[in-house]
Amino acid sequence: MRPPVVADKTAEKAPIRHRPRARMRIHPRRLAGRSVLAAPFVISLILTLALGPGTIDSRHGSFIWLAVVSLAAALLMLGARAGLLIPVGVATFLIFPALAGLGFYFAPEWALPIVAIVFYGSMLASLAAVLTGTVSVLRGWSRRTRLIGVSVVAVLVLLIGFAAVRGFGSSPPDQTATSGVETAAVNLGPVINTTRRESEASFTADGRTMYFNCDDYDICVSRLIGRWEQAQWTTPEIVGPPISTAYIEVEPWISPAGDRLYFTSTRPFGRDDGLPGLSTYVDALGRITLLTTDRLGHSVLGGLGEDDIWVSDLIDSAWSEPRNLNDVSGAPPVNTSFFDHCLSVSADGNQAFWTSTRPGGFGGNDLWTSRRINGKWTPAQNLGSTINGPESEHHSIPTPDGSALYITSDRPGGFGADDIYITTRDADGQWGRLANAGPPVNGPGNDRCGSWTPDGKIFLFDSDRAGGFGSKDLWRTQSWR
Repeated sequence: MRPPVVADKTAEKAPIRHRPRARMRIHPRRLAGRSVLAAPFVISLILTLALGPGTIDSRHGSFIWLAVVSLAAALLMLGARAGLLIPVGVATFLIFPALAGLGFYFAPEWALPIVAIVFYGSMLASLAAVLTGTVSVLRGWSRRTRLIGVSVVAVLVLLIGFAAVRGFGSSPPDQTATSGVETAAVNLGPVINTTRRESEASFTADGRTMYFNCDDYDICVSRLIGRWEQAQWTTPEIVGPPISTAYIEVEPWISPAGDRLYFTSTRPFGRDDGLPGLSTYVDALGRITLLTTDRLGHSVLGGLGEDDIWVSDLIDSAWSEPRNLNDVSGAPPVNTSFFDHCLSVSADGNQAFWTSTRPGGFGGNDLWTSRRINGKWTPAQNLGSTINGPESEHHSIPTPDGSALYITSDRPGGFGADDIYITTRDADGQWGRLANAGPPVNGPGNDRCGSWTPDGKIFLFDSDRAGGFGSKDLWRTQSWR
């Protein structure tokens, strides 16, 4: 007989040992990498809280938005799954630099290096996040699919990088009028004109100092030596910061005394751009603003990136910090949240003309005016259907005696795309219908943006006609007036 099996009671009493649960551990390298990605946004949050709404809140800056987006971006960079870093990186690259650049625009001097770190660091962190997420996603793909994915991402990154570096009713029937000029158009020559755009001339009272749009989107000054027939001009000098900046500055209008300069700019604030690259974002937002304004009838971004008129004064031989014309006491009511540009002023200084896309017009760009009566400017008034139509009318320049306006329009029935038209004022002060200025001013190309010397003897305009040096050149004709 087999002896009975006796259970080992010690085994029953032996404690049951449970395997310890594995603790969630973040790899130190991953934590360090994510911390680097989050760093610019953390710094932005700290700086936002340090400066407060008093510094950050402005026409285009928001303390709340900057703080919330900085916090959200930092948390996403730290905790988002690797695959989500791709959309997070793209979103922060497109949105955050503009938000930070505008929010910190009025930061004090001591904070400017920190602002630069936040602005450019956020771009680099965003690109790094996209690359990190892409590498993580590609690990699970086949070799062929991985190659295609890498190629697509590389192209996108190159395009984004290139963009960042680069930042561093019907019309009334027309007639043909006598243009007021009697000689053939003459190019101002290679000292003034280049392969870039030269246009929109304006003169001081003596007719010998000319401010004009140069180098496509800057403002230059040149001085006439001798007679007009000799065509001797000093080498144009760019009127640098704070006038010409990384933003678009065009359409100068100099006062007769030469001590006040009006011009059109897309800058968001009065101070010079201290962050090369911010202008690229502002210009892009301007395109968005234009699109939404056309579709919705109002500016969803408060005019950000759109054209406004700015003014600077010559003080002790230096141009002052430009001010938005709305901030200047006693100035005409020009700027709105729509495109407002191409300002000109009558010789007596009592009537202003400009171009605007504001509501209440007849087309896209319309011509508006305001008169100064007893020291006060009247509300903006549309020049009416005899001048404005469904096409674009812009750049209205009064003759020195105030009897006529020379206007640029792309309405059908002209000699080319843009033509120069004339309207005259009757005894009651009413403007007549536009009449095409005809040759030699208008031809088969774009002829636009006329201007007069103060004595009314020389008429200038820009044109891309044959015989020039580049995109648009300045040309002149002699007047019989």
